[in-house]
Amino acid sequence: MSTIQKNLPITSDKGTGTPLVLLHGLGNNHTSWQFVLKYIDYTKFRVITLDLLGFGDAPKPNNSNYTPKDHAKAVLATLDALGIEQAVFAGHSMGCIVAIEIAHTWPKRAISLLLLGAPLYKATPTHSWRHKWFRAEGLYFSLFEVIQRHPEAIKTGSDLANELLPFVKGMNITDETWPAFTKSLEHTIMQQQSFTKAVQLHTPSIFVNGLLDIFIIRRNIRAICRENRTYTRLRRTIGPHELTPRQGRTIGKIINRLKI
Repeated sequence: MSTIQKNLPITSDKGTGTPLVLLHGLGNNHTSWQFVLKYIDYTKFRVITLDLLGFGDAPKPNNSNYTPKDHAKAVLATLDALGIEQAVFAGHSMGCIVAIEIAHTWPKRAISLLLLGAPLYKATPTHSWRHKWFRAEGLYFSLFEVIQRHPEAIKTGSDLANELLPFVKGMNITDETWPAFTKSLEHTIMQQQSFTKAVQLHTPSIFVNGLLDIFIIRRNIRAICRENRTYTRLRRTIGPHELTPRQGRTIGKIINRLKI
């Protein structure tokens, strides 16, 4: 087994039902699911939380580019070690891209997907100033470039979020996790292949958009659901991108209603 496929740390494994794997977002760790876990029906699901490659207590291999496939292989290697062949995958933010990669590349491993705040981009921005500042992808990619150039500000922001915003859980951007953060940002977030893969999914998938979520491009997710009506559908909540206590309760209810 390659270094990139090292097993990820299982931080929680509770319940007796269908395996449900929770995949956190960029710069987070397993604790970002804290407000969701208390509402899940553990007689219906065996709920597994873990830290994704490069984050939390997970391995941080220097030879990984932290692509969607790198993250997905590490997740599946971990499930193999548990003897789990199939699971429901719930992703938050970057975790959505990892879940889509699993369902697209290894479709027999995914029963269904729940995709919360999926950051999916339909096209890479051009160098045109008009595209850069007046199209959603251009604005986000410009922000990402600033993040890559100013790591000290991002780390400070992570510290402040942990200290001042009690509803933001699992922020974990440190010198140790920075390589995984910046590589995952470049290779997993800043790409359009996952949009195409979502359109091609043959796994039942629910996209959940928060009305206050400023980190998603809604028209892209609507386009996926239009082009792949058989396997994808859209739910809307009131909440923001973060998994707040209120959002956690709502997501817990959606999970419990999943058909498995």
